[in-house]
Amino acid sequence: MPYSFGMLKYVMRRKIRPLLISLLFFIPSVMFLNSVSAKDIKDEVIKRTSLDEQIVVFCLRNCKGNERKGYLKSFTVDRMKNGLYHVVGKAALQNRQVVRRPLEFVVYDHTVIVNTQGTLNPDNCRLRIDDVFVENDYHSIFTTMLQNYGNVVGKVERIPNCQSFID
Repeated sequence: MPYSFGMLKYVMRRKIRPLLISLLFFIPSVMFLNSVSAKDIKDEVIKRTSLDEQIVVFCLRNCKGNERKGYLKSFTVDRMKNGLYHVVGKAALQNRQVVRRPLEFVVYDHTVIVNTQGTLNPDNCRLRIDDVFVENDYHSIFTTMLQNYGNVVGKVERIPNCQSFID
């Protein structure tokens, strides 16, 4: 049964507005809790591993445009109650084409974000990839590429000297 305009305004006031207000208070508090407990180790990962170089190579092969680039956007670790660490990494894959002459203009500029979540065991320095999801992916192009690149969910990697990242 379709709502009339007056009924729609009533529903918006009575049902949607309290939900939006509660979300406005809840989301920042959750974001604040996560940002306080999680440790940002992006700079250390860039300095001491080849992960950022792997992202660059992946983007050079798969991104489009004359100003394409891939980079590590963030990398955090957060201690869980069971002694393991929750690891979250984000990589940006920028597809960008710019024409310089006769006038400079951007033909397209589209950045895809690849989010990876995993669990790190500090005792044996094993990192298990628990989930990978892609944001801002038109027509699932990068999702398909990542699946073809190799199924990384469930994969376990050894991280040399992982304690130095989490201490």
